[in-house]
Amino acid sequence: MQGAGKNKGRGNAASWLGAGVRASPIHCLLFCVIATTAAFAADSAQKTFNLTISQGAVPAHQRVLRVEKDDMVRLRVAGDAPGEIHLHGYRLEMKITPGSASEVSFKAHATGRYRIEWHITGETAKKGDHHGPPLATLEVRPR
Repeated sequence: MQGAGKNKGRGNAASWLGAGVRASPIHCLLFCVIATTAAFAADSAQKTFNLTISQGAVPAHQRVLRVEKDDMVRLRVAGDAPGEIHLHGYRLEMKITPGSASEVSFKAHATGRYRIEWHITGETAKKGDHHGPPLATLEVRPR
């Protein structure tokens, strides 16, 4: 067994591929950090929703936005009239200008169902027409 003591403590190719490999505390810590980061990244997904407002309404398939708690949500909205979008419960607002899309991103931190309301502005807005039926609903489910 020539050179048996030469690689003592360093290991050889066979020991790295098989059982019996000893990892230093630094390697263990690094593995834990990477594993935790990967698990967190896998837990929180990003969901993007595109809403198109036409005559104060969105198509039926855009009316319920389903996400899970801690997902990152991106909401893109385009409309045919000037107005504002309000996401109640999250206290988010977005101004809408015809001909361009507006966007907001946020973390879905609270579970429940939240109204997304459309408030028209400008000359076509009716006085006292602040709250009507929701444009859509954000549904945040627990993980």
